[in-house]
Amino acid sequence: MKEYRKENIVLLGAIKGLMSEGNEIERIFHEEKPDIAGISISPAEIVGLREYIAAGEPVVELFEHEIAYLELLMEFGEVRAPSPSYMVPLKTAEKMGVPVVPLDMDDDEFADSYIRNVSGMDFVSHMMIEKKVGKKKFRVRDVEDFVMQWDAAINRNKGLMKVEREREEYMGKKLASLSKKGRILAVVDFERSQGIFDAMVKYL
Repeated sequence: MKEYRKENIVLLGAIKGLMSEGNEIERIFHEEKPDIAGISISPAEIVGLREYIAAGEPVVELFEHEIAYLELLMEFGEVRAPSPSYMVPLKTAEKMGVPVVPLDMDDDEFADSYIRNVSGMDFVSHMMIEKKVGKKKFRVRDVEDFVMQWDAAINRNKGLMKVEREREEYMGKKLASLSKKGRILAVVDFERSQGIFDAMVKYL
């Protein structure tokens, strides 16, 4: 996990899927006692997580590349889906009575970004990459290195990376706006965290 601090914002870049990240996130929540919690998921995804919790947290079906990611991530510790980096801040914040804000684009905003940036060839290429990425050999130093290499592999065409940059800009701007309302603790995907922080600083 990577931690960033700026003014009244604490930003945590967490490894998606890794169980140990959840324990650290919960500890930091109780230490920081934020006024607002942010998670790098969309409004629809936060609704889905709440429904999943209410249903008793059944086993979820994953795409092939998601399974491959978790299997490779197991080298660094116990894993789980949905990611503890989403579930733990949601559960912990709600137990503490802290409002939770989804930081990512809604479905329409994401669709606009995707259509604007991703060509037909990019789309086909991305589908092929998702099918093959699990067979790629990753030579990594640690879990953070693995996550960055995985992200570079899965989003290696320019169109997809433009979408990711726009997501980072969007979430950074939203965090800067939220900071006017109180003390913020935000949990975002590790691979997006530096870009989100850099964007956030521009708008503070």
